[in-house]
Amino acid sequence: MLRALFLIAGLGLLIYLVLALGAGEILGLLARIGWGFVPITALYAVHQGLRARALSLCVTRPGAVRVIDAFAIRLSGEAIQFLTSTGPFLAEPAKALLLGRRGVAMSEGFAATIAEYLGYTIVSAVMLAGAMAYLLARVDLGRALGDTAVVLLVVSVVFLVVAAVAIARRIYLIGGVLAWLGRLPVVGRRLRLEAPAVRRTEDALLGILRERPGRFARILLVETLAHAVLVVELWAILWLSGVTAAFDRALVLESAGKFTGLAFFFIPGQVGASEGVNAVLFPTLGLAAAAGVGVALARRVRSVLTAGAGLTALAFLTRRTKL
Repeated sequence: MLRALFLIAGLGLLIYLVLALGAGEILGLLARIGWGFVPITALYAVHQGLRARALSLCVTRPGAVRVIDAFAIRLSGEAIQFLTSTGPFLAEPAKALLLGRRGVAMSEGFAATIAEYLGYTIVSAVMLAGAMAYLLARVDLGRALGDTAVVLLVVSVVFLVVAAVAIARRIYLIGGVLAWLGRLPVVGRRLRLEAPAVRRTEDALLGILRERPGRFARILLVETLAHAVLVVELWAILWLSGVTAAFDRALVLESAGKFTGLAFFFIPGQVGASEGVNAVLFPTLGLAAAAGVGVALARRVRSVLTAGAGLTALAFLTRRTKL
């Protein structure tokens, strides 16, 4: 019921934005893309392929997971994340379980998925911090948006510092957080912790992040390329829809919206949330709010296609493993 209410609220916001900003203008933008959805979807497939490569690099044993299998696992996780209100909190464990079905030890599978997600998030935090710093320095955001930009900048920097310290000093941060959650009255009764398994996972994770810095650097490089593809995709959507925007604007817009997926994970597919964030961000750089909503809807089309492919991949993976 709660998930349904969040979805209804998101749909209500989406409908309001479309009507308030002009349904004709937004639909016209999507119509101008036309067959351009084919290269847009192809770009998103490249993005997923790069993240699959990063995931395969995160597996401790070289060559233990083929990139094609990692790609299928990534698509499966994307389908789960897009179609549920759990965000990465269900999608990432699902990827770890699927890695286990490929012969990877459970602790290594969870370590690999956490490492890939952490690498992606580290690059996201750098981009978000850079975008907020740019907007604060170059754009008159007003008080409300300015305060929000400061909060996002501070949160991004704090996250990066905490991650760097935890890796450098070999701090078992996940185990500490889970132990703290286990002491909470309500959560503790539901949370089932196996301390040795958590420690094995963190040992494997720190082995990826700390013991082999060269490999972790390659993972960060691949994740950076994956983010770069999303910037190109955003610029391509704007160009195909007839909106003139310099490439650096696409970079700032893509970077500034990095918080959306995690902040609004409880809304299935972030329906309404992505459109609302874009409707606020786009005018800060001189673009129409309607263009921001149109871009979010265009990306929703390719996400639906990806989710369909992900469900197919999930069926394929589970059939092969006799689930």
